[in-house]
Amino acid sequence: MTDAYQPTERENLQQLLAVAWFKLEQQPLEAAVLARRAEHLARRSGNNRAWAQSLFIWGVCSLYGGDNHEAIVLLSRALAVYRFLDDEQGQWSCLKAIALAWGYLGDAVQALETHSQANTFKRQAEFAGKARWLRWFATN
Repeated sequence: MTDAYQPTERENLQQLLAVAWFKLEQQPLEAAVLARRAEHLARRSGNNRAWAQSLFIWGVCSLYGGDNHEAIVLLSRALAVYRFLDDEQGQWSCLKAIALAWGYLGDAVQALETHSQANTFKRQAEFAGKARWLRWFATN
């Protein structure tokens, strides 16, 4: 028997997400591994906010890695959960990332339409200021 503290599944999930967010800009491949684990835990535990965050991180990692089709699928799933949660910042972030993916795929019409959807949020300037993940795309 050990007296070592064993974190709960919820604590593990929160820790995975925190580290994945931290690594997202510097080590997207490592962040993707953590996000996939977090997605599994979040889905299993019914934690919709963590599920949306994990899908978003995983999708942005795919976008960083150039897998734009996978990014669109993952980010669209995250968008659906953020809509369910009525989380405007999450929805805006997903739409912006999806628009980038469409642009990288060469579909300017779909990219513009998706950007236009994101631009309907009244707090978009605030959201853009908080979107650290987006800065990497602006500089590369």
